[in-house]
Amino acid sequence: MVNLKRTREDILKSVLDTVHAKGLTSTGLNELFRISGASSGSFYNYFNSKQDLGHALIDFEWSQLKSNIIDNAGRKADNSIERVLWIIDRLEAKQLESPKCDGCILGNFIVDLAEQDPSFRNHLQEIFTLWQDAFADILRDGKSQLKPYIDPDLLAEAIITSLEGAMLMGKLYRSPERIRRSFDLVRSLVTQATN
Repeated sequence: MVNLKRTREDILKSVLDTVHAKGLTSTGLNELFRISGASSGSFYNYFNSKQDLGHALIDFEWSQLKSNIIDNAGRKADNSIERVLWIIDRLEAKQLESPKCDGCILGNFIVDLAEQDPSFRNHLQEIFTLWQDAFADILRDGKSQLKPYIDPDLLAEAIITSLEGAMLMGKLYRSPERIRRSFDLVRSLVTQATN
């Protein structure tokens, strides 16, 4: 029986894995209703459209990434470089948990949605800027740990670019070994920048 009292977060959590694996474009509304256990009325109570759901999923994934990984790094590591490496380790572990190596849902949304509607491109640019800024803030805090010529903002940009490339290639090849090698390259990017 369909649960007509699903909350907004229930719906987001229930459809996230399917949208992550298939993409929002390839996931029909009826499938979203079925997976979420929400009636169309309940669904539309929270989301005006499938596009609105897409934007909500972007924000939901960012909030999960920020609270579960980025914000936790300060409690799990003693210095800035260790915090960055801890984040990279958690992202790698998250990728390796997926049997099909589904990549980064935010990165997947770039491929799936950015060309469809400028609002998705703008929204994803905002989120990736926040993510890059989070790395840059940590690196600026640990500037004394970096080689004198290293710009924390440029290093943060290189980390994000390398992470997304690692996750995209992991998705393409569906290879845990490929993911491990790629994440090792990201870690070496960070360690080579340190004193």
